[in-house]
Amino acid sequence: MLHAKRIRLPSQEYELIEDGRALTTFSLRGGRIGARFTLHGADYHVRAHRFSGVYELLDADGSVVATTDRVSRRWNMTCSERVVPFRRTAAADREYTMLGDDGEPAGTIRRTGHVRSEATADLPGLELVLQVFALVVVLLRRRRKRAAAAVRSTSLAGG
Repeated sequence: MLHAKRIRLPSQEYELIEDGRALTTFSLRGGRIGARFTLHGADYHVRAHRFSGVYELLDADGSVVATTDRVSRRWNMTCSERVVPFRRTAAADREYTMLGDDGEPAGTIRRTGHVRSEATADLPGLELVLQVFALVVVLLRRRRKRAAAAVRSTSLAGG
């Protein structure tokens, strides 16, 4: 199981822990454009497409490792010609369930905490780098939605 928690407030830097040991860190500072992380010596970049809600996982050479379609209530991650479906199973993007080949729940990604924006991922059957990608996508989506809400509230307030 993976657990992502903020290193310190108010930063957007997270530490990723797997079964009690530190795995990597990543930053959502450039939340609209994505995040970067290193896993087992290999560098990866999660690229967010600004208006479409689509995310891509790129390796150090810039080759696409995995993609998502528009992340919403139901979305798919495509990797190595395999499609992994996810669906939102809790309000406010708090939980997504990964569906297995039979359409039954096979794993979950949960956002925990309010201020700290922690998250856990239990996605058996997925390579570790794909688990990290799915977790980062959920955190980026939350950040994107919060930024959009802030813009809307500012414009409605006349500021």
